Amino acid sequence: MSEKAQLIALKNSEEFNSIFSRLLKNENSISESEKEYILLCALLFFKVYNNDNRYKSYFRLVYYIILKYSLLFRDFRPLYDISLQIGFYPVCKTILDKNLIELNSISSLLSYKIIGEKFINAREGYLETLEQHSASIFLLKSNLEGLVYVAPTSFGKSSLIKDFIINNSFKKIGIIVPTKSLLVQNFKDIKDLNLSYKLITHDEMYFGEEKFIGVLTQERATRLLRKNVSFDILFIDEAHNLFRYNKKNSRGILLTRLIEMNRAVNNHKVIYLSPLIDLPENIKSSENSNIESVIVKHNLKSEEIFLWENEITSIYNRYTNEYLKINERIGFYEYIQFNSKKKNFIYNFRPKNIEILSRELYDNLPTDEDDDEINQIINTVSSEVHDKFYAIKYLKKGIVYIHGKIPNQIKEYLEFKFKKISNLKYIIANKVILEGGNLPIDTIFITSTNYLNGKDLVNLIGRVNRLNYVFQEQDLYKLIPKIHFINRVDFQGNYSMKNKIELLRNHSFKDKLENPLLKNYNIDDLDFAKTEYLTKEQVKERRREKDQKLRENTFFIIENRNTEAQDIRIKKYFIENSFEEIYENFDNVIPQIILNFELFTQTEWGNLNLIQKVTAIFISNLTDKIIDYEVERLKNPAAQNYYNFYLTTTQKQALKQNIISTFQFFKTKANTLDPYIFIGKSYGEVIRNSNVYNSQVYKDTVYVNLQDKSDEILINLSVIKIKIEEDFVSYKLNKLITFLFDFGLISEDEYLNHVYGTTNIELIKLVRLGLITSVAHKLLDDDQISNLNLNEFGNLSANQNFYNYLELQNDFFQFEVRKFL
Repeated sequence: MSEKAQLIALKNSEEFNSIFSRLLKNENSISESEKEYILLCALLFFKVYNNDNRYKSYFRLVYYIILKYSLLFRDFRPLYDISLQIGFYPVCKTILDKNLIELNSISSLLSYKIIGEKFINAREGYLETLEQHSASIFLLKSNLEGLVYVAPTSFGKSSLIKDFIINNSFKKIGIIVPTKSLLVQNFKDIKDLNLSYKLITHDEMYFGEEKFIGVLTQERATRLLRKNVSFDILFIDEAHNLFRYNKKNSRGILLTRLIEMNRAVNNHKVIYLSPLIDLPENIKSSENSNIESVIVKHNLKSEEIFLWENEITSIYNRYTNEYLKINERIGFYEYIQFNSKKKNFIYNFRPKNIEILSRELYDNLPTDEDDDEINQIINTVSSEVHDKFYAIKYLKKGIVYIHGKIPNQIKEYLEFKFKKISNLKYIIANKVILEGGNLPIDTIFITSTNYLNGKDLVNLIGRVNRLNYVFQEQDLYKLIPKIHFINRVDFQGNYSMKNKIELLRNHSFKDKLENPLLKNYNIDDLDFAKTEYLTKEQVKERRREKDQKLRENTFFIIENRNTEAQDIRIKKYFIENSFEEIYENFDNVIPQIILNFELFTQTEWGNLNLIQKVTAIFISNLTDKIIDYEVERLKNPAAQNYYNFYLTTTQKQALKQNIISTFQFFKTKANTLDPYIFIGKSYGEVIRNSNVYNSQVYKDTVYVNLQDKSDEILINLSVIKIKIEEDFVSYKLNKLITFLFDFGLISEDEYLNHVYGTTNIELIKLVRLGLITSVAHKLLDDDQISNLNLNEFGNLSANQNFYNYLELQNDFFQFEVRKFL
């Protein structure tokens, strides 16, 4: 009988099922003999696990029974004893620090003293678990080139990075993070160590230093390799991203190529860090790479899962796969309010629904008294964005919402304030919350399970009651996070949540390898669906051809890394920068691009603006080869004029100026014969029939008719539109412009003016560090550059005059600057 089947069979034991159900439902009507019985059952299950460690669900059941029993009946001796036995030393420490039990023997006191001395992380100031401590020692001693550390969220992965750097003599160190938000967080962590390394967060901050630590995205790290630099050690944060490759996410390909390109020139070490890898062998991309791995198997947290559906509340018994009814007739927002704690996360995958949830929650919450800190945020956001920005109203009742269509600087500011201000009680967001810093979240309400697989759910749930907050506050009740699935048809659709909830019975989830550059990739493991034009088999065959091309291109850039022939240099550049996502077959594109170079005299070329140059090289005579729907827009003269204005004017303005300009543009366009604006699938309302573009994307509901929209709606559409264009310029258009610079087709001044809005080197240094352009320009305008200093290690410091100046600035400006001081 399988492990799951054995656990389901427990419901056939009437006595166990009765007692465990009451324990699960928080009922304290359990007699002394029943307490003894359930604890004896726990010991029996623990024996099953000890006899065969593959039975991890038995361990989870044992730990939950004892943890819940101890918290419900305030009897912490069983929890202390099992925590001591399995190495959950932070739990032991909290029990003793709070005087929840007494140690009555000399041997017990000595044991605790030895544990406190041996397992303390002195630098970080916390006690490690046995597994965590053993993993750290093993990995630090290993001489193999590849190491994989798999551990639940907040199990010391960032501490391990610091240990490797401090305890070794690596000169060129790369910490590769998936997003710019995580880049800032990791940069601050490393900066606080005060090491004798140049710190860089951008490839253009490197000037031949012998020792540096680069906290970089995979794109920036790849560009750094082109400067004949190689890393002695790479730390790959969120390494499960290596598995991914699909139309919306090519991060796995970029990461794999980065590792392989670096391996080709340097016998480097690679540390893979993730909470979500099942088989570490799956991370390998080369036959020649050797890896060792450590997997932390046990989590100190044991969540309880609730389902609200049709106004009925149940708690899910994931061991016996049963839903136990605990409440009837409670409304959606009443349920949220009743189960809310100090800090609450409401999840929905769709940005538009996030805004609807925010509005409806606001309408259902009682009026709060004025809060000075929240009023300051409201004033700041009004000043930086617009007073009609939806988020401002919701802040008044302690609600923050964020999603990927909000400009990054505002998203990060709101996350920071949610973390710091106690009366901000709700954050409503999608997966974008996984890309930011560590937030204090006491409970989660999941309002849609669409596009969430088992690993996504584990990652999402792992954000609740992070261990650093649990043990800083010494609150053992937080070891049982409350996870609420709330099913309302307009957020979830006509789909049950139960199939996703029941995934959480599993203690691990099989790795889904979509990346064809990985050694264990197998196309037969992927699922394919037919399209309007292709059968399932044809879709699979196209994928097979694309996989082969990706492998050939990866081999090409490694084999030709030192070649200087122009056509090969261009092809290498295209591969390294994922131009595969722009053109259908760039082997056929490159000859035309070279020909496009040669169509202009020097004078003719000099008379073109930057967008005209991009169009002349990458669009002209190539429109039938373009597969990226956003790049395809550049063939339209109206789009060319729009982006020329964007590059020369819009991106140099402060966010509020951009919003006002976009709003005014929308108002004007609303009164024309063509009142439609492209806004994307997330906010699109109508289909616009047009033969201008080839991509099927434009034939979907991706447009908004601006007619009859209120000013408030237009302002908020302007915020979204600005973020869409920021992302296009940052991730796609800039790629094309950088190509022109790297191949000598535009001057350095033209390049710098485009990227940074200036040729002032001191100002550029600040922007490269991470300051947004408008903040850097204000520092220049206010004559504050002389009060700042970038030392030899790339750390930004300031004198007292600057701090006096900073105190006089608004809250948002202070937030942006203090991130880097």
